[in-house]
Amino acid sequence: MSDQKIEEMIQKKNLNAPRITPEHIESTIIKADYHVFPGTQLTICCLTLKNGFTVTGESACASPENFDEDIGKEIAYGNAFEKVWSLEGYLLKEHLHEQIADEQYFVEYIAKVAHEVNAAYCKALGDDSQTSWDDAPEWQKQSAVTGVRFHLENPDASASASHESWLAEKQADGWVYGEVKDPAKKEHPCVVPFSKLPVEQQAKDFLFRQVVHSLK
Repeated sequence: MSDQKIEEMIQKKNLNAPRITPEHIESTIIKADYHVFPGTQLTICCLTLKNGFTVTGESACASPENFDEDIGKEIAYGNAFEKVWSLEGYLLKEHLHEQIADEQYFVEYIAKVAHEVNAAYCKALGDDSQTSWDDAPEWQKQSAVTGVRFHLENPDASASASHESWLAEKQADGWVYGEVKDPAKKEHPCVVPFSKLPVEQQAKDFLFRQVVHSLK
């Protein structure tokens, strides 16, 4: 199947995530040199890339009568081209991997700041139950991360929407209302609609939202 046919199928199916294209590979190549070894049908193509790296491709035929220099160069070029494709594919995958790692670090950093702000606010209210981020249980950290992602993906979401998202997550995980927060029993005094929260508890959602939008 030709590169053009494959590209037509990709466009038809709207497969538009980051990928390597023939045009991109061509753009990385600045020079192609060829050598046919005397007395043989072996053709070597050496592609020089923009960064100075070189890649080779070979072609040969079994019967000397079938040897054609132009065809040999075309095949050798194609084989070298495929090697460049593999190299560029690796670089793209590495880049995407780094993007995911950076994004995860970024989200966790905002979640940590939001958590520490919340802990300080709770302490101001006389509630010392909120531990530091480093000592917080994993479920609590993940809850903060989920909250950060919610606001990043929904920048116009209100503080009440943030709470409703948190509430839906907690209820789906089996949490219910309880006068005192008890992770073992999955009870929490904030497992109620936003409108029924005390004002000081509603303030936590406003603070959380502002931290995300200030740091994003």
